[in-house]
Amino acid sequence: MILPTHWDKLTATLFAVDFNGNPEEAWRFLAYQGLVEDTPGGLEFFQDFIARNRGRDLETGQTPVGNLASALLSERLVVLESLPKDPSGRSSKRSFRLWSRRSAVAA
Repeated sequence: MILPTHWDKLTATLFAVDFNGNPEEAWRFLAYQGLVEDTPGGLEFFQDFIARNRGRDLETGQTPVGNLASALLSERLVVLESLPKDPSGRSSKRSFRLWSRRSAVAA
């Protein structure tokens, strides 16, 4: 498990989103962040990987986020060669909160 102080932007973003509850929305946010190219094949891989691994027992030290990040990197779906650091996910969490409000109805 990667300590939060050592997270890169991909890891932090995956911790910020609800990829199990809404994989398509999570994928769109990854694309919005510039981490992946928004393609139908990429979305399909993302959704399939999540569905196959949901509820799976992990080895000690592994996390669902770590497994998903590794899969995206190994499939070469991540756009950035050198991922910027995002300690404790501060930037990604803030961006996701703002992005989530984009469709909220103004009162």
